[in-house]
Amino acid sequence: MIPNPGPRVERRRLGTEALKRVLDVTRKLAAPFDLATMLAEVVQAAKQVLKADGGTLWLYEPGPNELVMRVATGIEPVRMSADRGIVGECVRTRAIINVPDCYADPRFNRDVDKRSGYVTRCLLTLPLIGHDDALVGVLQILNKFDGVFDEQDEEVAAALAAQCAVALQRVQMTEALVAGARLKQEIAVAREVQMSALPREMPVLPGYEVFGSFRPADETGGDTFDFQRLGDGRLFVMVADATGHGIGPALSVTQMQAMLRLAVRLNAGLDEAHRHVNNQLASDLPPERFVTACFGLMDAAAHVFEYYAPGQGPILHFEAATGKIQRFLPTGPPLGAFPLAQSRPPRQLRLEPGDIVGLISDGIFEWPDASEAEFGVERVEAILREHHRLPVATLAEKVFEQAAAFAAGAGQADDVTIVLLKRSDGGIPEATIDAVEFELQRDIGELDRIVAGVKSFWEAHRLPAGDRFAVDFAIEELFTNMVKYGKPGSTRIRLRLQCEPGAVAVRLVDPDSENFDPTVDRKVDVDAPLEARRPGGLGLHVIPKMVDAFSFEYAGRESRISFKKRTES
Repeated sequence: MIPNPGPRVERRRLGTEALKRVLDVTRKLAAPFDLATMLAEVVQAAKQVLKADGGTLWLYEPGPNELVMRVATGIEPVRMSADRGIVGECVRTRAIINVPDCYADPRFNRDVDKRSGYVTRCLLTLPLIGHDDALVGVLQILNKFDGVFDEQDEEVAAALAAQCAVALQRVQMTEALVAGARLKQEIAVAREVQMSALPREMPVLPGYEVFGSFRPADETGGDTFDFQRLGDGRLFVMVADATGHGIGPALSVTQMQAMLRLAVRLNAGLDEAHRHVNNQLASDLPPERFVTACFGLMDAAAHVFEYYAPGQGPILHFEAATGKIQRFLPTGPPLGAFPLAQSRPPRQLRLEPGDIVGLISDGIFEWPDASEAEFGVERVEAILREHHRLPVATLAEKVFEQAAAFAAGAGQADDVTIVLLKRSDGGIPEATIDAVEFELQRDIGELDRIVAGVKSFWEAHRLPAGDRFAVDFAIEELFTNMVKYGKPGSTRIRLRLQCEPGAVAVRLVDPDSENFDPTVDRKVDVDAPLEARRPGGLGLHVIPKMVDAFSFEYAGRESRISFKKRTES
């Protein structure tokens, strides 16, 4: 007996029409949409293809394991745990759930209908699974026009869900890339703003050495420092550290810095500045945010540093006469913690010849090694005692280098700021005996540190000022090329300066680089017209004409560039 072919032909015809509708939807969803529009298009497409009255789309957030309703019919957006109800079961099983009578199913939550006034008769719940088997969300189709959803609807819905999931995933990835690029640009702008607020050069204070440095753990940081010369010869000094590191803390410390600068320029007393800035931050910052700081006035004539240290400590005072170091605790709570009706009088430190005041952020003291042990205050004090005769720029570098070495490659965990004030003792700096070595991050921003370090080295050795330009130029050009054309990474470039009889010897070491010899002259035609010249190469062409004994070594991906500059006697 031959089976009746009628129902089979009818099923195939309906399947072909459904497939056509799905393909039409697929072509439509291939158009560029923002996420909100795409979500609405997915729900609308599902309603049309499955001939249903309503739809709800839940996006899945794997971190909190939650579903967020982004598009719905007659229902306000909600957020719920991904292990509840019918949608929760769909998340767990990743299978289609067909409920022909919602009010007869105990899994159905009637509260949603009560809030919206909508009556859900039947329900088809679909997992939206992307091309990488990642769950994108859950799509629910409500109330088929002519009855309940059947097996044919489930087949069509499965094909539709696969296309919708991929389309949603594409839009999410695109928006994430755009947001990432936008965030990267915003971070770059924030870093530029923050770095531009730092002092461009170290201030000159008669009878004193002054140095400050700031190294963020991220592209931007919660630390900062500042120097402002006042008309009466005093120097305003500030170090600050906002909770956390990144754009938010960077904005906090930049705001605080701007307010303190304004107070100083308006000749406000330290107590007024402390109270008003604190109360403004208490009003502006969220409850969990605050700023620790040390700010004050260095009077070079009276040799007195008068300061507040709200939440910042310890403040270190090295006494050259005794070799002892005094630790001073914060003068009060952090800025912005709560409003203050009045401020206590500022603390005063008197500096004798050779004394050093260290304002150092907790990024140094709390820098951990692999076992989570911290570098600690004692190690910083030992460096100050042992190397107190170094120029302050070199001394600050030594503190940072030893903290980084202690961490043994664990990486910089927090922002680091170091400000040192030293009263001259009239002696010969230790740097006239020792060579000076710096470890530099692969960042053009390190050029400021290089310039300050060379200047400090030059002055400590009492070298002729006219010979420094060639050394500055050569180092900056070579370092820039290492950063620009070298391999990005966490390895640091080492710079060594050494004073020899009648000359200064310089060496730059890149531990991970390609074999590029900067001593080879690429024949830059300096006489050619500008339009005929190829960009680049001029700096390397000029260096051998400015310095002496220019050489290059390469082994095991390590580049060593050395040169000497003869100095006048």
